Amino acid sequence: MAVRKDANTLSAAERAEFVAAIQALKAEGIYDQFVLRHANAIMSAIHRSPAFLPWHRRFIFDLELELQRVSGNPDLGIPYWNWPSGSANASMWNDNLLGGNGDAQGIVRTGPFRAGQWTVVNASGLPAGPLMRAFGQSGLPALPTQGEINQVMTVTPYDVSPWNLSSNPSFRNQLEGWIGPNLHNRGHVWVGGSMLPMTSPNDPVFFMHHCMVDKIWHDWQLRFPNQRYLPETGGPFGQNLTDPMDSTPSGQIGPRPIDVLNSAALGIVYDGIITQPQPAIPHIIVGANPTQADIASPGETDLFQFEIPSFGPYTMYTTGSSDTFMTLFGPNDPNAQVASNDDGGENLNSQITRNLSAGIYYLRIRLFSARTTGNYAVGVRSDGNNPNPVTELIIDGASINAAISAANESDLYRLNITTEGTYTIQTNGTTDTFITLHGPNSQIPVIASNDDGGASFNARIRRQITAGEYFVRVRHFSPIGTGPYAIRVTRE
Repeated sequence: MAVRKDANTLSAAERAEFVAAIQALKAEGIYDQFVLRHANAIMSAIHRSPAFLPWHRRFIFDLELELQRVSGNPDLGIPYWNWPSGSANASMWNDNLLGGNGDAQGIVRTGPFRAGQWTVVNASGLPAGPLMRAFGQSGLPALPTQGEINQVMTVTPYDVSPWNLSSNPSFRNQLEGWIGPNLHNRGHVWVGGSMLPMTSPNDPVFFMHHCMVDKIWHDWQLRFPNQRYLPETGGPFGQNLTDPMDSTPSGQIGPRPIDVLNSAALGIVYDGIITQPQPAIPHIIVGANPTQADIASPGETDLFQFEIPSFGPYTMYTTGSSDTFMTLFGPNDPNAQVASNDDGGENLNSQITRNLSAGIYYLRIRLFSARTTGNYAVGVRSDGNNPNPVTELIIDGASINAAISAANESDLYRLNITTEGTYTIQTNGTTDTFITLHGPNSQIPVIASNDDGGASFNARIRRQITAGEYFVRVRHFSPIGTGPYAIRVTRE
């Protein structure tokens, strides 16, 4: 597992490996794609808004995955720029990592990203000259202090209406830098040069900078585990908990805030005691076979999460010979209790049946007696005329005909991959579909999404997929749109 470290603490070998991986991505053209992804996003969708933190968490995580791929080292992590100890004389600006400040014209002439070795691109992807820096010359001569970081770390809630640069009190807005001591924004301005425009990822320090931003959010989440992401609903589209947030002029695509809230689930680890990761919460797949579990120690409690795609009746239950006690929390809040049950199921098993709205729910399971241990299984099933059953997609099978019949409806499909390979998932028809691919072995994380990659307004995902259980969710591009479609999966 990759551990993200303070850039100033990296060994010579770690610095060389990181630099070589960045340069390799640049040579492949992949690095410039990240520059364009940031540059071409809608400013108000990824800055000055609640999605600022989750969008950039996913952005730097995606680059980290590419660095691991090109280096062949799955433990390679992006180092973070520790602002209080990262001023111009810090070792991270030495020639073996980032290189230093720009010259009198602002041109960087030292280090691996110096003029002649590194060319930035503009928002169209065209070469735009050398990397530029002007430390402390853009009106903010000093970087954030530890005291200022500590001050922001005390702010709650995560965000408030009107969900923009005037939101107050707002942890997100203070960390981003529109109110309070100005943390994130100050880093960009202090470096200056290529770090000022929306093409700021041209400077590799961008990713170290946002790694520090993410570390602060990560630490804040550990400090305030009961503070949830806001808004859950009711905010601008692309900012709500389950909205796709990769917003570009062509539409909203990609992962949602809820997909990146748990750092541990992404495998993100920061050095230092305060940043030890939270354990990942196991996922229960609605409609699948019950998940096997056990209470191994007296007094132990297990926590699970599952996603409800749309309003309807559902049953949460345990099976086995243990006397279980179940508590349901949600939606989208592991501390908001909905219901609890002791012996509502068969024998001594727990069971809760009720109507649930769309969202993420949590089940906490313990044994009725705090002195006992035992095995059990836990599952969730839909009841009655549920509009969103899980349908199996057969690889190279016939197309499945379906329809989005109501506003905000989505259809969920299960895809069992037994052999690694390149697979294509696509829709056909006249409906403007949007598809997301989730997995492996979970219907929560989004690993790919697409709007109009197929013919006309149809969606299409083509990618290399390893063996495992995956899920495909289909919705209309418009939240109020409806219409028929067909879906099929093929393997090359």
